[in-house]
Amino acid sequence: MPAEPTRRGRHAPPPSGPARQVAGLREVLAPWRRRITAVLLTWLGFVTATALLGLTPDAPRLLAVLVAGFVIAWHVVDHVGALGRTVWPLVDGELGSGGRGNDFRVANLAARLEAANVHGEGREALVHDLHVQLQDLIRERLFVRHGLVVEEEPRWSEGVTPAELWQLLVELPPSDLYRPARLDPILRRIEQW
Repeated sequence: MPAEPTRRGRHAPPPSGPARQVAGLREVLAPWRRRITAVLLTWLGFVTATALLGLTPDAPRLLAVLVAGFVIAWHVVDHVGALGRTVWPLVDGELGSGGRGNDFRVANLAARLEAANVHGEGREALVHDLHVQLQDLIRERLFVRHGLVVEEEPRWSEGVTPAELWQLLVELPPSDLYRPARLDPILRRIEQW
């Protein structure tokens, strides 16, 4: 029987052993090729520069410091770059500030406000959550500006808190608190206080 000719080129059998491990490593590191090259080139540049200056470079420690610095920078770039901007119009029409935020809580609240205002979904729960958050803001502002805790000194707290905010703090919330026209003046008053 004649021996079968060996295949070459595109139809070569898959590598085995160490060649297979190297091919697998290349495949895993393919997305990181530029970053690894950047670290190595920066490291070589620093080692060369310190050697040219007549200093004795500590190459392993320098590589460790560079890798740590690059990893932190890449982590920040990867996570901050992936976030989209969320626009949250607080008031309908031209009065809205159009503030931007990257906080998921802002995006979640904006979606809940829109669902309650436009579709009537989850109004009671949203009013309760907004009321609790607004009470926390008022309490925080009261403590920061006047050093008062409502439970400890209610009379002093009532005296320095604007009437509409005090009412929101001690009474039940209005049922239409989720509406931007109702919520915006409260938030503006808290900011101006």
